[in-house]
Amino acid sequence: MKTVRSRAGMTARFIAAAALGLTGLAVATAPVASASAVSGFVNGPIGVTQTISVTNLAPSSFGQQTCTLSPTINGNLYSPVVGSLVNGTATFVWTPTAVGAATFTISDCATTDGAPPSAAATISPVSTSTTVSAPNNAQVGVATQITVTVQSASPSSNNPTGQVVVKDINGATLATMGLTKGPGTGQSYAYYRWTPPAAGSYTFQATYSGDANDTASTSPQDVVIATPSGNPITLTHPAQMTQGVPVTLTATVYPQSIQGSVGFTVNGAPISASIPLVNGVANYTWTPNVVGQVTIGASYTTNQGGSGSTSDKANIIAGPVATDAITLVQPGWGPWTPNGSYTLGNGSSFAFQASTLSGAPVTLSETGPCVVSGLTITVNQGAGSCNVVASSPGANGYAAVKTGYTVNLIPGVQQAPLNAPPSGSFKVGRVIVLESPSQQNTSAGQNITWKVKKGGKAVCKLLYPNDGSVTLRIAKRGSCTVLGTAAAVPGQWQMFQTARNYTGR
Repeated sequence: MKTVRSRAGMTARFIAAAALGLTGLAVATAPVASASAVSGFVNGPIGVTQTISVTNLAPSSFGQQTCTLSPTINGNLYSPVVGSLVNGTATFVWTPTAVGAATFTISDCATTDGAPPSAAATISPVSTSTTVSAPNNAQVGVATQITVTVQSASPSSNNPTGQVVVKDINGATLATMGLTKGPGTGQSYAYYRWTPPAAGSYTFQATYSGDANDTASTSPQDVVIATPSGNPITLTHPAQMTQGVPVTLTATVYPQSIQGSVGFTVNGAPISASIPLVNGVANYTWTPNVVGQVTIGASYTTNQGGSGSTSDKANIIAGPVATDAITLVQPGWGPWTPNGSYTLGNGSSFAFQASTLSGAPVTLSETGPCVVSGLTITVNQGAGSCNVVASSPGANGYAAVKTGYTVNLIPGVQQAPLNAPPSGSFKVGRVIVLESPSQQNTSAGQNITWKVKKGGKAVCKLLYPNDGSVTLRIAKRGSCTVLGTAAAVPGQWQMFQTARNYTGR
């Protein structure tokens, strides 16, 4: 390196000699000062401020107050950084803005030993973290802002650039967005407007692709619960209530897989115990006992410690104006008369069609050997009786009502899936399969017995092959009647009987 002679030092010696009146005389030279030294110019990530000190510069008493640092990274000169010079030491505060091998030169200050200082460092990319920020709850059909933030690792002030990709829980891309710098230090962001299409749980995750100065990063998953109201709990009830008429209050908590319980209130006072959530739903039947406007509330607590509440205004009008009426219709038969008696055979099963004047749903219950599920009744016995009750909670000004019916049980009709062909004519010599080897017994478990009626035995012959089947051979021209019967089950099933008329030709 070429030695640079200090202009400040030469000037100082000249002034000192003149002051002493020694012009033209030899002046003794001061001892060589210590070599300049650099500290603080170190390897580190982009955007992190470095404080650099250069010692053993020309004393500030010679009039020099500042020095200039000219940093170079990958051969590119960055804006010079001015540092203060105090007692031979210059201090610079510098923040790297690019990645690569860095060096610097210093100007406007001379070194006491005539040798310019030098130093080298490597500026590295900064690590980042990505987060997705969205409200915990969103309203179906209403746009919601999903914000993605990419943050440089502290204390870097570098603002990441590039793109972020937002995906759902299945990995499908929802949005690709460019980053905008700010608003915080070392931070960049992007956002888009998302509209929930339906109630449910939605998961978002963002990935930052990185750039020359910033490492890539992926955010944790963020979950948004979309509900009809934007609240994790919704409350539904009839639009109008009537004093003395029961109503159903329904609370729905999202997501519907959550476990917990719900309590209902009116004007802040509890009206129910804790009701367990079933598929996110809790129902409570309440009979209004006041008239006027009230506030109905519902609050939930989850098994994981979460909680929330909602409320709604309701108007209650005076007294029921009429008693509800139930219409219960048996398909293929017609409406049942309240308090009427009906006969059903063992094995019967059908679903009623039901309606009410109030528009309220009908529920069925029974005592006896029948089975009721929803609006379907099934008979599993051929003797005795069932008492069926149809109920309406009332609504829209109609009072609740219950209607009873008596069902008398009789033996049912046995069924059998036969292979025997329908009556008809067949060529002489034809063998007809009446009962295949895989033929099951009747629905009552009874075996079928076959016979040819008298007068046709010469025309038709019953055969019993070793495979367990029953067949009939048309022996000659003429007609025959074949009967299949199965014994009755006393008190449960009627006797089974079937007949076929075959003609030999």
